[in-house]
Amino acid sequence: MKITYPKSFLKLLLLGFTLAILPLLVAFVNANIYFEKLTKQSLFNMSQAVETTRTSRILIEELAVMERSARQYFVLHDPLLLANYVNSHGRFSNAVNTMQSLPISKPLKLQLSTFSAQEITLFTLINDNENASFDKSMVDAFTQLTNQAYKITEQNNRIIDEESALFKTKVTQTQRLLFWQTLTLIPLAVLIAGLITWMIASPIRRMDAAIHQLGKGDYELAIEINGPGDLRLLGERLNWLRIALKNLHQQKQLFLQQASHELKTPLTAIREASELLNDGVAGKLNQTQSSVVNILRENSLRLQKMIENLLKYAEIQFNSSENEFNLLEPKITQQSLKTLVSEVINTYALTISHKKINVQTSIEDLVLTIDIQKLQTILDNLISNAIKFTPANGRIIILARHRKSLVTIEIKDTGPGIKENHVIGAFEPFYRGEQPKSSLVAGSGLGLFIAKEAAMALKGEIKIIPSQLGAHFIVQIPFTPSVN
Repeated sequence: MKITYPKSFLKLLLLGFTLAILPLLVAFVNANIYFEKLTKQSLFNMSQAVETTRTSRILIEELAVMERSARQYFVLHDPLLLANYVNSHGRFSNAVNTMQSLPISKPLKLQLSTFSAQEITLFTLINDNENASFDKSMVDAFTQLTNQAYKITEQNNRIIDEESALFKTKVTQTQRLLFWQTLTLIPLAVLIAGLITWMIASPIRRMDAAIHQLGKGDYELAIEINGPGDLRLLGERLNWLRIALKNLHQQKQLFLQQASHELKTPLTAIREASELLNDGVAGKLNQTQSSVVNILRENSLRLQKMIENLLKYAEIQFNSSENEFNLLEPKITQQSLKTLVSEVINTYALTISHKKINVQTSIEDLVLTIDIQKLQTILDNLISNAIKFTPANGRIIILARHRKSLVTIEIKDTGPGIKENHVIGAFEPFYRGEQPKSSLVAGSGLGLFIAKEAAMALKGEIKIIPSQLGAHFIVQIPFTPSVN
């Protein structure tokens, strides 16, 4: 399924930030709503508890004042005392009305009505009988009212306790609800953040892979970036660059092939002419003439070697963009490894003799069943490099042995060697590192690259071993014993 992206990378970032923070905002707003409800409930419960407690206290206090004023009035018959009784009765009635207006239970309201009616009956009795005495019936009436007032107070306290317990339970439930809500929304926010991160990282990774693809010289796969509009535009430009590089690469390969073939034709004539002169076909040569012919012959061989390397490089690059040279049909033959090394050394016998290089060999007597042409390419490039970089009167050591299923070939020389910072690029095409000042050893920089490709085609490898003196190469290839 193709994902629809915003038109710009900035919009994608803003959308991602908004979607990632949205669940957290929902959780925050929801928590505030619940906390606001709990706060209002808490304030309401507190005000109700205070009002209930206050009215209960007023009931008990005013009953005490009324009883005392009535007792004193019937003894002293002072109208002021009767006025105090009437005032207390008014405050008592107001307290009862206030309590009845509170959200209390119906049984308690009924009890308050009965309580108020009894108090009114007693008030009428006392207020209408000024000459009566404060007898036992009035004492019992006040005692009964006081007891009822204490019961009402106890019931109010019990109701306050129940409301407090209910509020505590509600707080606990709200905490649990908010906890599970947070536990759900945080993973959701993380999931959204991960999705947005993937949407951002996916086109960036695709761009990185496309750039890496171009860096490796793979120009066949079209580049398409599915992402925000500006990244898609960048992908189109990368694809345009890929096409341009592909065309340039094809032109380069065509040029290398044509130039190499064009150079090879006159070079063959020069070589044949130098060989005829060296063989004395045109007459016997004196020592000076022989030296000149040998120089001509040696340099034509070097030039032929460079052209052949160019042709092999063009073949590798033309047939594949990623080491498909290894997949070319091998030409399996049998040959003695010692003979093969000797043939390669003899090819450069004139240069070896001229530079007075001491070539030491220790080759196990092995007959290999292998693609001899590729193995010869490896040995030819490594030995020619060793001869090229070894100074006059130097030494080259060639060792070959086999252990189980591997043949190991070592080539050491006493030349300038390969510095550590040049080891990584030594097997890259056209990489020549630091060349000696003499132009006689300048090469194309393709020898090691072609040798590495040939070794990989044989399912082997070439390594550069650190050495205090000269270069030290190790070639390891699978060993297939010959079958008579």
